[in-house]
Amino acid sequence: MTKKLAHRPSRKWGQNFLTDANVARKIAAAVQTPPPRLLIEIGPGKGMLTRYLLEYQEPYVGIEIDPQLAAYLKETYGNLPHFHLLEGDFLEMDLQALVANYPERHPVVLGNIPYNITSPILFKLLDHATRLREAILMVQKEVALRLVADPGTKDYGILRILTAVWADVTYLFTVPAARFYPRPKVDSAVVRLQFSSRYAEQIADYNLFRTIVRHSFQQRRKMLKNSLIPLLPEGIMDKLKDVWRKRPEQLSIDEWIALSNQIAQIQRGVTSGE
Repeated sequence: MTKKLAHRPSRKWGQNFLTDANVARKIAAAVQTPPPRLLIEIGPGKGMLTRYLLEYQEPYVGIEIDPQLAAYLKETYGNLPHFHLLEGDFLEMDLQALVANYPERHPVVLGNIPYNITSPILFKLLDHATRLREAILMVQKEVALRLVADPGTKDYGILRILTAVWADVTYLFTVPAARFYPRPKVDSAVVRLQFSSRYAEQIADYNLFRTIVRHSFQQRRKMLKNSLIPLLPEGIMDKLKDVWRKRPEQLSIDEWIALSNQIAQIQRGVTSGE
């Protein structure tokens, strides 16, 4: 019999534990990737979601940074052959190596993501997008809205654009703050990322694309003509008159890709002396 867990939530690790089993069940049921799958859970904590993921009877790998919770999870589920737990920081884990251990399975990442490290986790997943199939994540509602924002809105920005390059994002449902302990100050939301490289394959130079997007949104009140001039060789802006009077939030994903590819093409011409 598993002993009762006496655990104090850690502010350092941003721990807010889901207390609603129905929400956990909905998250587990939201997986759309067909078997055979590898289920990877970020920060399983007390195992609220874990038990429903284990019902799939497919390989499960939890990554837990809290030693006390890691010990509890091993004691609770360690007798199951498909349960595996890695103790440590997800941001420091070799995700590529982990996925490579299950070459015949489709990797699906799930988790209730700590608010304080949401962006680093998202960008790590995007860095491994070609190796993953899907992610079901509970994040701060504000972040979820930014992930699905349309051009021209206040939530549309770097996160939306860079995520859209590698994944189709769906806002699934809202989770009220009252469903957590300790209770956070804001609501959460569950989103689904279905990884795809259809946009990435259209980008001539992804590093240039990312640099242009980041630089432009750091000065989002400026027209692109003014924000991009310091970044580009002299004379390039004269060839981009179709967008130079627009602000960053006015460009769609397709327009950002077209702009980036046009700049890359012009730069190649400048470098080669054409």
